[in-house]
Amino acid sequence: MLMPEKEPDKGFIIETDEGQTEVGIEEIERMAEEGDPIGMYALGMAYLFGHAVGQDSGKGYDLLEKAAEKGNPDAKALLVNMFFEGDYMGFDTKKAVEYAKDAADAGIPEGQLYYGIACMDGNTVPQDYEEAMRQFRASAKQGNSEARNSMAFMYLEGLGVEKDEAKAFRLFKNAASAGNINAQYQTGVCYETGCGCTANLDKAREWYEKAASSGDSYAMDRLGIIYYNGSKDLKKDPEKSFEWFLKAASDGMVDSMYSVGCYYLEGFGVERDETEARKWLNMAKDNGHKTAEELLERLGRQ
Repeated sequence: MLMPEKEPDKGFIIETDEGQTEVGIEEIERMAEEGDPIGMYALGMAYLFGHAVGQDSGKGYDLLEKAAEKGNPDAKALLVNMFFEGDYMGFDTKKAVEYAKDAADAGIPEGQLYYGIACMDGNTVPQDYEEAMRQFRASAKQGNSEARNSMAFMYLEGLGVEKDEAKAFRLFKNAASAGNINAQYQTGVCYETGCGCTANLDKAREWYEKAASSGDSYAMDRLGIIYYNGSKDLKKDPEKSFEWFLKAASDGMVDSMYSVGCYYLEGFGVERDETEARKWLNMAKDNGHKTAEELLERLGRQ
């Protein structure tokens, strides 16, 4: 995908018929003004991310839309990515999938990923697991770690391919090693459950902590459970268990809210505090946690 250089004074690298060339912001602005889709895309990127010009997402998206309408696949891929990330609402899902296919046909890995996801889910296109896997493979070959994560899921569930937990584990771990947060969490799940590998709670902890350090609340919750249960690979640690549950609860995990309430109520891993216990249990109850509601009712009868 075409990208402006990180340092504005170095200009922009663009693709031409003669190969890559470096141009400055003035040339990009001239190209965009003349209706060149490459110039529109580059200038749209510049405004969207504040490269060499003041950041202005409105101008950025307007230029990207115009570049996409002129058939620029990089602009289409970027708009699709921003749409599915929830940052751009300039079209509907059907249009997003159409753009993803166009970008995929142009060989852009992000387009291949998102079109593959659409085929896997049957989202505005017929559900086609084999086509989804073909797109994921093409994207993964270009280094897209999320595509490898999606391939792993397909092997784990046996969607369009023969179910193969060992291969799923290898793909999850490969994507996790490349820094993919979802894959780090899934690698932790594999090690915790022995799915496709030998169960090892300490290794599960390592991968959950990698995901948790990047803000994955599900990994935080699993760490709370792991430190609560312990095993031959990992010593029980009530205080660490409480700390991870608290982080997950603060990030909106309802089960963790219940756990934090129970820990405060019992004085497990933290000093007993019934006021705090009731606060967290009520938060869990307000989010539909039935066991928290039942516990609060019992406390009210005491």
